[in-house]
Amino acid sequence: MAKKFYYDTVGITEGTITAGTYNSSTNVFSVAASEVTNEHYINDQSIAQAVTSFDNEDMIRIDLGSAKTASDIILYNNNSKDFDDLFVYHSSSATGSLTLKLELNTTFTGWNANALTSSGSFRYWFLRSEDGTYGGLSEVILGVPLTFENEPDIGIAQQEIFATDINKSLGGVEYANKRHEPQSTWTLNFANISSTFKDNLVSFEQDVTNFKKFVYYDDSSYHYVRLDAPIKFTEVAYQRFSASLKLREQLS
Repeated sequence: MAKKFYYDTVGITEGTITAGTYNSSTNVFSVAASEVTNEHYINDQSIAQAVTSFDNEDMIRIDLGSAKTASDIILYNNNSKDFDDLFVYHSSSATGSLTLKLELNTTFTGWNANALTSSGSFRYWFLRSEDGTYGGLSEVILGVPLTFENEPDIGIAQQEIFATDINKSLGGVEYANKRHEPQSTWTLNFANISSTFKDNLVSFEQDVTNFKKFVYYDDSSYHYVRLDAPIKFTEVAYQRFSASLKLREQLS
């Protein structure tokens, strides 16, 4: 797999989240607000808290407001490994004609990235707990990931931000106040990219700015990050550009 960004291309952060139940015989979703607890945690841009009481045949509906195209879903589980099934559906209807797009039989602790069986443009997306109580679901990102056209230049810079305030008394004694755990930062440089990849990065930047968090997959691990600065582009030849990106780790 290549390096890529999983980010909100469909506006799930602004979507309306509704709890309910699923009838497998009629393929119908019914609104039932009390069936799932804290269902809004799936789009609150935090992995600290998880949905609870997401029991067998409970369902969460995501209303994007209009039809949006998605090809992948990445979700975070802050619980232990879960063997209960989670199914993903979409539909043009708010309640019926659901089409199954993904079956997850095992969810690991942390980020779980999966391609849907096929991409589609739909307004309503659904998450179904199919077997027992599904625990630990704390964030969902839906959309089309941005796959890097080529590898960044050798020497990706990584640095830690300590977030400790050091104060010194009149006698020279130092006192430390640790505000939070250290955060990692990454600086990715591209010396030569196409105008197509540059345009894709511009679209990505416009979607997330420094507001929306996203997932950076570095070809081995998943990192929950935010853009730390605007992307800098420089034209180096006709329709060829250099680019520099800075990412900052998110702790929750």
